[in-house]
Amino acid sequence: MSLAAPFLRWMLAAAWLCLCGAAVAAPPQRDWPAIPSPAAAKTFWIAEYIEQNTIPMQIRGIESSDPLEVVSRFYEKWLADKTGYGVTTLGPMRVLGARFGLYQVTVQLRAVPSGTAGRLVAAVVYDEVKSEQALRERAERIGKGFPRPAGSQVVSDTLSFDEGQRNRTIVVTNNVSVETNALYLREQMIRLGWTLIQDRTLEGGTRSSLVFRRNSEEMTVAISRRDDGYFIVASQTTPE
Repeated sequence: MSLAAPFLRWMLAAAWLCLCGAAVAAPPQRDWPAIPSPAAAKTFWIAEYIEQNTIPMQIRGIESSDPLEVVSRFYEKWLADKTGYGVTTLGPMRVLGARFGLYQVTVQLRAVPSGTAGRLVAAVVYDEVKSEQALRERAERIGKGFPRPAGSQVVSDTLSFDEGQRNRTIVVTNNVSVETNALYLREQMIRLGWTLIQDRTLEGGTRSSLVFRRNSEEMTVAISRRDDGYFIVASQTTPE
């Protein structure tokens, strides 16, 4: 059985989160689905609460000494009678999922030398937002407040929480050079009240690193060139 397109989109979003860091502090409370684990497995938090492009998520890691087929069978039995159940394979990853009310639960598993490793993800993808205006307002929140050259696209806007601070990581792509991106950000961030405290050009101009501070907030910005364009990764920390 193959998985529907919405499930794959949220699976890929969850996979991206693992590159962006983890949240480990007291998060907003929600009635998250309880995802079980096999007796031989251990689970651990990757993100107790995180928002990916305004979508709330929880992510646990899972490790088991049992082979992939055994762990997958456990979750197949658990999910088989749930709404929207589906399973697919993406490269080395076996992905299973189903709907639980407002939540999409996905189980991502892969074989490793020690047995099986993976992630257990719950995401609020079936929430109460219905009107076009509400959906538009949600879309406008993605990347809001972060200056970027015309033609830029926001790939990811991730909100997480550590003890005593809120973290926001924004990933932007465009076709503007590293130097021009850096010049634009220096000018715009200063205009917005930030102070530039570090400015470094790296690897012959193919990378740039900027650090800004505004009162107790700090933002680090990395700009790099890749084969398919230029990427900006901005990480902001705000004490709470």
